[in-house]
Amino acid sequence: METHPATGDVDRSPPERASSDIGPHVNPDRPIPDYLQPFIVEQDPRRYTAVDQAVWRFVLLQLSDLLQHSAHPSYARGLAQSAISPDHIPSIAEMARGLAAIGWSAVCVDGFIPPRAFQAFQALGVLPIAAEIRTPEHLPYTPAPDIIHEAAGHAPILIDPVYAAYVRAVGEVGTRAFASPADARIDRAVRVLSELKEHPTTDHALAAAEQELERAVSELGPPSEAARISRLYWWTAEYGLVGTPRDYRLYGAGLLSSLGESHFCHAPGVRKLELSAECTLVGYDITRPQPQLYVARDFEHLHAVLEEVSQTLAYDIGGEQAVHAALASAELCTIYFPGGAQVIGTPQLLGTHDARELVGFEPGAALAFRGQLLGRVGAYAVALGKLADGSDPRKLVADAAGSIDPQGRLDLRYASGVHASGVPCAGPWDVGDAACWLRDFRLSWRGGELACAEPYPWLLADRVVTAGAGSASPDVSPIEAGSAPAKPAQRCRVPKPKQLTPAADRLERLYADAAEARRQGARGRATLAAVSTELGASHAHEWLLRWNVLATLIELGLDADPLVAQLQRQLRELENHYAGKHPIALGLDYLAGSRGAA
Repeated sequence: METHPATGDVDRSPPERASSDIGPHVNPDRPIPDYLQPFIVEQDPRRYTAVDQAVWRFVLLQLSDLLQHSAHPSYARGLAQSAISPDHIPSIAEMARGLAAIGWSAVCVDGFIPPRAFQAFQALGVLPIAAEIRTPEHLPYTPAPDIIHEAAGHAPILIDPVYAAYVRAVGEVGTRAFASPADARIDRAVRVLSELKEHPTTDHALAAAEQELERAVSELGPPSEAARISRLYWWTAEYGLVGTPRDYRLYGAGLLSSLGESHFCHAPGVRKLELSAECTLVGYDITRPQPQLYVARDFEHLHAVLEEVSQTLAYDIGGEQAVHAALASAELCTIYFPGGAQVIGTPQLLGTHDARELVGFEPGAALAFRGQLLGRVGAYAVALGKLADGSDPRKLVADAAGSIDPQGRLDLRYASGVHASGVPCAGPWDVGDAACWLRDFRLSWRGGELACAEPYPWLLADRVVTAGAGSASPDVSPIEAGSAPAKPAQRCRVPKPKQLTPAADRLERLYADAAEARRQGARGRATLAAVSTELGASHAHEWLLRWNVLATLIELGLDADPLVAQLQRQLRELENHYAGKHPIALGLDYLAGSRGAA
């Protein structure tokens, strides 16, 4: 456990609370703190296959066509600002340089990262981007994190400063919203199910994962603070609409990055509701299309709803309710005391071993902090309330009289039944009249005892100002992220290498041949014909490569080539074969439109 002085004003102080009572949050302009470093990995563009590049190109071309009239006006400008082009999967390092012009950055991560880490990155103005890319089987939509969703979905709208400020603000609020033990179980279940749906698996494994998620959700009870903030983020930054329920534009990344959802969201059966704080009470299923969407009037409306939700959280309410929330969460948090004192740790009531034993909590009870932080074990801070005789313990310390015994110890008996004693001393910083410091500290309450004879002092305060989840200090990690920050040379490289079957390897070579033929221009026509012949002989049901060959022929102005009509016929047949499972018709419509425009 470590205590920290207040070193500056808080970005967002709770209502009716002086900023001097609250310690600082992470400065959004500072470098990425050490505890987030292990989540950062190295993108290796050489590992993207020709199939990956074809998936990227198909999706980005279709999205740019579909969204030119339905997306928020910032979308098109943001794509260019973010160094995103349909021609190739982007370099996240290049994206970071492009985003720097608007005060943001980007880092590469490996798939799912803990919600707290994701929120902390965004609070810093850093966009975490998963380097993996969806497979052709899940081209319209993938429930797993991928570079299409996070690069082409999240990044473009950040060019709007009001929206970008909202994303940072919701990240900051999320970092201090208390979770529940059930949240972690749901997060694990969603992660497993999403990854199983993206990658081939057995029906049994998929059914088991779906059942585990259903059980976890059914046992959740009322949503935690963290769950409510996650829902607000989902219904805004992931699946948000802006405008009116009858006249709206898309800005949520889940809509801007999904061929399926960007089309399906307009269906009459998808309800359009005005955005309000009530959306935090509505759960969602990450693996299925959404049955309703919420419409913000404008991006300022997002800030208003976030503020309304934030005022219901323990951090903003403060006092006893904040302590209750901290105890119930059983997670590391920061407790703020009068005078700017902060204590970071995992709190529990003295004499209890179960955070659910909240019935015994009283304003005058003792708070013990367990765990090991910064090399110190078993450190404690105490909020004790009123003395039994009504006197002020801080006055006793100031007068150096009253209950000071011959050994110099201050003996305090509280109305709550707490008995505390220790030697008054100077603390690591001045808390004025707000609290006092004791060393060689001993405390007993309801049969629980605590002795701390370490050579550093402990805080004695009469109340808690507030409490927030996580750590107010960048030196203390609120997230289990491994042993030590990963050095750049030691970071894993993504995307992960693919193990291809012989048949998949042959198909990959055909994709590579088609890509090379496109770079060759008119000279590549013979290669495209050879690829088409091989497809007919060995890959009767391969549609994406046929579309790529057709797109290249049209791009080269070879519309009258007999191969064009042949490929169009084959793709229409495959559309019937797959019964609309793949966006083949959408791709053909796009090519027809591009020919008309030409």
